[in-house]
Amino acid sequence: MAISKNTYNSMICLLSIAALFSCVRGKARLIPPPLLSIQQRAAMQTKEFQGDFDTTFSATISVLQDEGWQIEVVEKLSGIIQSSSLKRQDMIGPKEDWYATNDANYRDNMMEEFKDKGYAFPEWTRWEQLTSHIENWGTNRIRQRITITKYGSLPPNTFSYSEKEIQQKIITTGGKEQSILLDNPAIYQYLFQRIQRAIFIRQGLTGYQQQGDSHEEENNG
Repeated sequence: MAISKNTYNSMICLLSIAALFSCVRGKARLIPPPLLSIQQRAAMQTKEFQGDFDTTFSATISVLQDEGWQIEVVEKLSGIIQSSSLKRQDMIGPKEDWYATNDANYRDNMMEEFKDKGYAFPEWTRWEQLTSHIENWGTNRIRQRITITKYGSLPPNTFSYSEKEIQQKIITTGGKEQSILLDNPAIYQYLFQRIQRAIFIRQGLTGYQQQGDSHEEENNG
């Protein structure tokens, strides 16, 4: 099958952009650790608390609000709480976060490559979504699982290129969507610690209130 000159030029341009990304991300390319197993991820995302369902549920909502999460879904009957972070702009997608975190020069190298080639920087829209599931787990015990997913959306991009100074082409690339589970144990541990503390505070307030009501009944009697 014959390929037209315009199609051929477009293919060459797209391949060159792909090579650019490969070059940027290939510089001193670090190798990420292997993915967590299902059991490892479940252990990281799950915590058992001593207490009742209502206290844990309200404590979780309070902690998420304090941490800046936007509460979107509250289904107490099924024990589900869903929230999301505010959206923000970034030049990398969720799947590049590990490299940017572990290579201090990753973003700078990327910006330098794009400037040298005359390409516009990617404009990702980034946000996170958190889902919490709470359930009774034995006598006066609660089991909670939290999952955090990182999302990224890259809109279609139109740019121009030229093989010669007098010949300029315009190419539009398709958009891209990415999502990846957050596998950072420290973040989950931090949230569980905050929730545990909020439960203790509420249990203390409830105990103090019950003690006060008991004293009031004795005085009235």
